[in-house]
Order: sequence, then C-alpha cells, then structure tokens
Amino acid sequence: MKGKNWIILMAIGVLLSFVSASFAAIPAGPIRVGVVMPTSGTLAYDGGLALNGIKMAVDEVNKAGGIKGNKLELFVEDSAGVPATAVAAIEKLVGMSKVSAVIGDFGSSCTLAMMDVAQRAQVPLITPISLAPKITEQGNIWTFRGCDNSEMIAKGFTKWAVKTKKLDKWAFIAVNTDYGRGSVEAFKKKVAELGGEVVFTEYFQQGETDYYPIITKLKATKANGLCMFGETVDLSRVVNQFYEMGLNEKMTLMDPTSGTFNPKFIELVKEKANGIVGASRFVATIKTPAAKKFVADYHKRYGADPEKYAQAGYDVAKMVTMAITKADSTEPAKIREALSKISYKGPQGKAHFNEKNQLIIDEYIIAIKDGVFQIVAGPVSAE
Repeated sequence: MKGKNWIILMAIGVLLSFVSASFAAIPAGPIRVGVVMPTSGTLAYDGGLALNGIKMAVDEVNKAGGIKGNKLELFVEDSAGVPATAVAAIEKLVGMSKVSAVIGDFGSSCTLAMMDVAQRAQVPLITPISLAPKITEQGNIWTFRGCDNSEMIAKGFTKWAVKTKKLDKWAFIAVNTDYGRGSVEAFKKKVAELGGEVVFTEYFQQGETDYYPIITKLKATKANGLCMFGETVDLSRVVNQFYEMGLNEKMTLMDPTSGTFNPKFIELVKEKANGIVGASRFVATIKTPAAKKFVADYHKRYGADPEKYAQAGYDVAKMVTMAITKADSTEPAKIREALSKISYKGPQGKAHFNEKNQLIIDEYIIAIKDGVFQIVAGPVSAE
C-alpha cells in the first residue's frame, strides 16, 4: 500500500511540475529589449526622435513598477542608416545581448536587411517607422510593422489631393532607397487610378546637397504638384532650392509620408514650409485625450512637441510591453504570438495588426501654416 501511495504522490508531483511550468511567471530580473536606430549619419536626427519616444515609454513602464515587478532594460545599437551595419547590430542583440524582442530600424532598407536575422534567431522584430510595402509582404511572421505603410498612406492622401485639391499632374522627387522607390510606386498607382498623370520622377542619394539639376528639369514640366519622399535634412534642401528657382508659384509641395513634419524642418526652411500638405497618423495638434496627455508629457520631458517619429517609437515600445505582459514570458516565441493578437490604443488612436503583421491605423490630412501642423481632414481610413 505504501508503494502505491508513493507512486501516486510522485505522479501528483510530476503533474504539478508540468502545471507550474505551463503557468510560469516572467523570471525575476531585467527584461532585455533591443533597439536598432540611426544615431549617427544622415538620419541621426530623425532616428533620435524615435529613440526619444522609445525611452520615454520604457521609463514610464519602469516607473510604474515594470512588468510584474521586472524592469525593462534597453540595449541600443546604432545602424547609421546603413543596411550592413543594421544587420551587425541585430546579430549582436540576439546573439550576445540575448534580447527578447528588437525595435527597429528607421529606414526600410535597414529593416528589410534585418528581417532574415530575426527569422533565423526567432526573435520578434518590430519597426516603428519603415514604410516600404514589401516589409509585410514576404510572409516573415517574426517581423511586424508598428506604423502605416506607403500604400496605406497613398490610398488616403491621393484621393484628397486629386479630388479636393485638384492636383492632377504629379512630379516625384524621392530618396533612392526601398522607402523612396516603394513610395513612388504606391503613389503612382493610386494617382493613375484617380485619373491623374505622373509627369516627372527623379531619385536622389541620401545626404545629397545639390538638387538644382533635378529642380531645373522639374521646372520644364507641367506638374501642378511636387510629391517628396525623404527625411528632414534632405528635404529641407529640396524645398530651399525649389523656392530659390521660383517653383513655389507653379506647384503645390506635398510630403505625403510627413518626413518633414517636425520642428527641425521648420527651423531649416522657415516660412517656406507654409502650404506644404501631407498625411500623418499623428501630429501634436490632435485633440484626443491620449494624444493631449502624450504631447504634454513629452514636452515636459524634452521641451518640444512630439511628431510621428517620437510617437511611433513610444507606441511600439508600449506594444512590446503589452505583448510581454500578455505572454507572461520573456520567451521570444510567446512574445511574438501575443504581439500578433494585441489591440492597442495610444496617442495615434486605435490600432491592431492584420494577418500580415501590418498595423492598421487611420490617417490625417495635414497642412503646414505658420509653423503649425494643422489637421484639414480625417481621420481617413487606410484599409
């Protein structure tokens, strides 16, 4: 009889060990999250804004007690906006730092380069910024996009621009990257569907300083709208040289992916920013309670209003936190599964991931007037 009791007790013990393991809480200690962002090079300013948002979100979580008593610890690597450097950065994070998830990168070309590493290591990678549509079209279940993409923006913006603003002859000046090329292709398709015409397309290299040859060719076209794809510093040079050659009297400036919707751009071009129109999922003038609180908290911390890069970094960091909490684990596979199922509500509004790990979020149509980013339409559905 004693032998039977001993066997029963052993069986119960084994059963309890399996049950406790299946419900095991997050192990005590820091929760490691990796970040790959350009903190040097041409994109350093823009990447720094996203990093500001990430750090603010993590500090908020840690100040509130962390995740079930465990603090988040960031491991930040500089990609310098270079795909090969971004790959080395994520390999270091998943191989040496043993992070549970990676936030990054800024540029689409860098994110695309990192995706294979995330898949091989089976660690979730979530980009807060990269817009190239093909990022979420490759069936990589380990990669998420925590923002809109060029096709989504094109759907919302082109209809307003062609139908409401009557901009029917489009010119494109875009950075020669996956983001720039992918955006041009997405917008060309939508412009054609709406009966508009593309009369000019030129690409430039990141960090270019002389746009006069491109703008000289642009001047000879019949375009009534110039659509720009790039980032803060590069596009400030485009706009300044565009004005120097007097094209502002001929066509409307458009920045549909809102790469210039930040205080630095206004500082660089001053009154030349007036009249630029574009689309964005977030600007500091959104009046929802969540947006107003985020703007106030960010301004208190950094002394400036946030724009979409800071918002994106903040929201993606909060999404990762939510996924770790729901998974109740630091195991990357469980975090990936939880991330795919979350519904998130933050400064940019309500959002969720579709079956391709693409965030679904509405857009706003924005115009710049006297240095203020004004909402002129929206929210517009991007689905």
